[in-house]
Amino acid sequence: MKAPIPLAFGTVLLLAGLGIGPSMAQNKNDSCKHPPKILSQPKFSDEDRTKWKGKSLACRVAIVVSEEGDVTQGRVVSASPKEAAESLFNAVKQAKFAPRPGCGDLKMEFVFSLNQ
Repeated sequence: MKAPIPLAFGTVLLLAGLGIGPSMAQNKNDSCKHPPKILSQPKFSDEDRTKWKGKSLACRVAIVVSEEGDVTQGRVVSASPKEAAESLFNAVKQAKFAPRPGCGDLKMEFVFSLNQ
């Protein structure tokens, strides 16, 4: 059995400038001012890897990351091809970020792609 294929994160865009990032009180902590470090990249399941083998996929996702580094909410903003949105979202839900104690939940948007 092959290991799941990690998806490559592209540009990470914090939405703090739109007023939906960490609250102002949290900005006193320097670690809250920066995007969380990615500890575990999103990975396709075996089924999705087989389904999309040989295809180039791209996705723009909006997620909420908890203080503990877990993806707690999210939605696909766009996906190419559109039919890959569910597979890509299932993969991104598995991502794990570095904990950020005292920072609260962080809303962020990013783009990632998989070129097989």
